[in-house]
Amino acid sequence: MPTAAAPLVAARDWSIVVLARGEAATLARCLDAIGLAAAGHDAQVTVLLNGPAGAGIAAAERFAAGGGPRLRLFHIPHADRANAWNQYVHGLRPEAAMHVFTDAHAAVTPGTLRSLAAALAEDPSAEAATALPSTGRHAAAMRARLRSGGALHGSLHALRGRFLEDLARRGLRLPVGLGEIHPVIAGLLGDRIVVAEEASWRVAPLARLSPEGLRRAWRRGIRQARAQIEAEALAAAGTLPEFAAPLLQDWLNRHPPGAPGLLPWLARRRIARETIPQAESLLPWRLALADPAMDAPPVAPLRPADRRMPGLP
Repeated sequence: MPTAAAPLVAARDWSIVVLARGEAATLARCLDAIGLAAAGHDAQVTVLLNGPAGAGIAAAERFAAGGGPRLRLFHIPHADRANAWNQYVHGLRPEAAMHVFTDAHAAVTPGTLRSLAAALAEDPSAEAATALPSTGRHAAAMRARLRSGGALHGSLHALRGRFLEDLARRGLRLPVGLGEIHPVIAGLLGDRIVVAEEASWRVAPLARLSPEGLRRAWRRGIRQARAQIEAEALAAAGTLPEFAAPLLQDWLNRHPPGAPGLLPWLARRRIARETIPQAESLLPWRLALADPAMDAPPVAPLRPADRRMPGLP
C-alpha cells in the first residue's frame, strides 16, 4: 500500500530525477544508463511515475535491487510534467549540489553526469547546465541553438541546488497542465545556463515508418504546435498561473487559428477540452521498495505560490 510522499532530507552530490510513464523497457534502459554514469559518486535517483504506473514499478524494483545508487519511487496519478516538477522541487527534493532532470526515454551516456557537474563547477555564476542531443534529424540545429545560450534541452539538463532552493523559498511553481516546461525554466534562468559539451543521451532507435516511429512523430508534431500556443499565451500573460488550461483557453478564444493545418487544429482542440484536475490526483505517493525505511507520513500541503515572473511588479 503506498503512502503519501514526504521530503527526504539527505545530502547528496547528485540527485537524478527521472520523469516517466509506465513503460518498463524505456525506464529500465534509462536507469541502467544512470547506474553506469553515477558509479563511484554520491548519487540518489528519484523516479516519478506520472499517470498509470504500469510495468514501470517492476523496472524500478529491479534497479533498486541491483546495488546501484539508492532509488526512490513515487507515483502521481495525474500525468503532468509541470506538476511532477513542482512536487519534486517543493516536496520531494533532497539536499544536493546538482539536480539532473531526464526523461525516461533518454539513456544518458557514461560521462554525462560528470560533464554536467564539471560545466557547473567551471562557471560558479551558472545555475544550470544543458546537455546536447547527439542523434536525430534536427540534432545539429538544436546543438547550435543550445550553444547560442539561454535555452535548456527538456530531455536532459541539470540545475544547481541553490537555484532550486531559491525557487522553493519564493514558492514559485510551474502552471499545472503546461506541456513544455523547460522554456519556462530557461526564462527563469536567463543567461545563467552553460553547455556541457560531453553530456548527451541515446534513445532506442525506431524506423521512421514503423508504427511506433509514426506515432512518435505524430505526438511530437502536436507537442510542437501546442508549444507555440503556450509560448504566446504565457508571453501575453506575463505571470505564471496555477493551472495552464484557463490561460490557454482564454488565449485561444481571443486568437482565431492562424495558418491552417491538422496538427495546430488538434493542439487547439485538445486544449479546449482540458479541465483542472482533482487535487488528490496531483499528489505523489511513495511506493515501497525493498527498503522498508522508504515509507513516510503524508506530505504537508504546499504553500500558495508566488507566480510572478522575474522582473515583473
